[in-house]
Amino acid sequence: MRILELRQIIRTEEGLYYRRKFSAEAAIETPVAVLELPIHFTIEMGPLGNKEFDIDFLKKPDYPLLPIQKALKKKIEELDKEGKLP
Repeated sequence: MRILELRQIIRTEEGLYYRRKFSAEAAIETPVAVLELPIHFTIEMGPLGNKEFDIDFLKKPDYPLLPIQKALKKKIEELDKEGKLP
């Protein structure tokens, strides 16, 4: 399983400077099919500089959630490090 891409990434304004909220559409390749799921995710900066990622699925996938969440967190972290998030 792998994340093909995150499309239509839109940042939602948040009153807190250490929390960023986004909505996007994730294209996920599973052994069975390619899933396209609408998601909301949050990146929150902790007090020690660590980043915490929270992902909410607007439509539940027909695949176990843990591997999808793990792969999405890794992809979001990569995009954030590369500065590709709005």
